Amino acid sequence: MDEDLPRAHVKRIVKSKLNALDNVDAKGQAFEPNIQKDALTAHGECAKIFIHYITATANEICRDHRRQTVSAEDVLRAIEECDFGEIALETRAALETWQRSAKRKRDEKKEDEGDDAGDEKDGVADGDGEDAGDGEQNEAEDAEEPNE
Repeated sequence: MDEDLPRAHVKRIVKSKLNALDNVDAKGQAFEPNIQKDALTAHGECAKIFIHYITATANEICRDHRRQTVSAEDVLRAIEECDFGEIALETRAALETWQRSAKRKRDEKKEDEGDDAGDEKDGVADGDGEDAGDGEQNEAEDAEEPNE
């Protein structure tokens, strides 16, 4: 399976990097750089090759440790093993930022689910655990749902 990376993503990444660089013409005036379609294609192909190369190396590291699942640590080791050590620190920092963000989102979701469960428990605790009105309403809602 030989898929291209989404052109819009590649363009956004390249333009973001170019805009972060000092783009000044011969007269000292700032300008927004343009990118040819061929250059975008070349960037996409380079990124794809890099991904394949790192993935293959990470897979070898994984197999050497007698595991079947490639981990983030395998990818970071592969980056260093492939002599891209200068980006390993930046990659590790980005990974840690992503992990903290994902953990925060999971914690917020658990907290929200806990609040919802607490509301349900409050409703059950107030009565004898059964509410005849709820059963009748659920049956009525089921009857109103269209068949798919």
